[in-house]
Amino acid sequence: MLTSPKQDKSLLEAVHRFNIWVGAVRSGKTFSSIYAFISFLRDGPPGDAMIIGVNRSTIQRNILTTLYKILGFPCPSPMCNKTSLYGRDLYFVGAPDVSAVTTIQGSTLAMAYVDEATCIPEPFWKMLETRLSIPGARLFATANPEAPAHWLKKQYIDRSDIHDIVVWNFHLEDNPTLDEAYKKSIRDSFTGVWHKRFILGEWCQASGAIFDTFDHDNIYTHPFPAPSYYLVGIDYGTTNATAAVLCAVTPNKWPQIRVEQEYYYDSSVIGRSKTDAELVRDIKDFIGYKNVSAIYVDPAAASFKVALRGEDLPVLDANNDVLLGIKTMSKFVSGKNIVIQKGCKNLIEQMQSYAWCPKHADRGEDKPIKKFDHGCDALRYACTPFLMTGDFGSPDEQLTIEQIRKKVYGQEGYGYMNESIGGYF
Repeated sequence: MLTSPKQDKSLLEAVHRFNIWVGAVRSGKTFSSIYAFISFLRDGPPGDAMIIGVNRSTIQRNILTTLYKILGFPCPSPMCNKTSLYGRDLYFVGAPDVSAVTTIQGSTLAMAYVDEATCIPEPFWKMLETRLSIPGARLFATANPEAPAHWLKKQYIDRSDIHDIVVWNFHLEDNPTLDEAYKKSIRDSFTGVWHKRFILGEWCQASGAIFDTFDHDNIYTHPFPAPSYYLVGIDYGTTNATAAVLCAVTPNKWPQIRVEQEYYYDSSVIGRSKTDAELVRDIKDFIGYKNVSAIYVDPAAASFKVALRGEDLPVLDANNDVLLGIKTMSKFVSGKNIVIQKGCKNLIEQMQSYAWCPKHADRGEDKPIKKFDHGCDALRYACTPFLMTGDFGSPDEQLTIEQIRKKVYGQEGYGYMNESIGGYF
């Protein structure tokens, strides 16, 4: 298979205790790291090996399918947590949180491979380091950059003076299998901090506005044709506000998600909390006779979900991965594929003010300020399950901003606005 000079260089230099491939998405770092890991599986010191990922599913998807395709062997079942390869036991371990530390205590390893190392809890990594106790043991890892204060960068990548470590920084140009059209497409897919990290491969701090590309083109006035179906997202609160959004979804036409209405009840302002039964009545009135396919609710709102299901409403647990939701929404906000009716004043104000928390950023963590964000959470709940990869299908045409404006305001309205406001539109 065709490889780049950077990939070849990393394969020759991957002889250290810590071997880390860092950089942009789709930059060829995973392919190179898997090749290096295969070589060490075959020729490294005797002993067990381990592949670690955020969970067992990501290990299968990100690593094993490629590894076994290279080897020409049948891939292990997604239910399998252990196999044998080159005469050694090979374990598959998910590490979604700190509790995973206990799953590797007592292990003795000759080698380990870590997928998405910046997503692995620091205590797990440190425990893994102690498990690599066989002489000549090596660790292979891939990572997308995060905040400069992230533990992997501060304590390992920047400390080559105390660690036997080598790090390679990969960019899109280091993957020779990508054509220019795809590279342009993926560069345009990310904005702000995500563009710097996932495209430029920079360790940069999340600061300022989260949806920094949200502007007047994400707000609409005139009605659109009927959608394919509706989704509802609800952020439930007792002492905090309860927010809901009604999203009109048209998967293959621009704009793919339109927020037509919002529901917002803030007990701290009104001075009285509503019971679950009262909120359910409000939500039923809010939905009306719309063809709602699913209602995504905060997973923690147990009693409220029971009350909604009691009214035969199609309730599902929302995905509460905040960063995944923000990454996904950022792409669609930037592409103007999420638009909000101008009457949704609370949601619009929150989208404009939603910001990264500077205190968490100083600790290397990406977290939003948890204040006046209930509408954003509700929209994230509604969108994320259908936009897991940040790609919702193919809109009917590749529209420029000018074409988008014409589609929203109509040719006549566009001409009038352009003439009246002196080219602003």
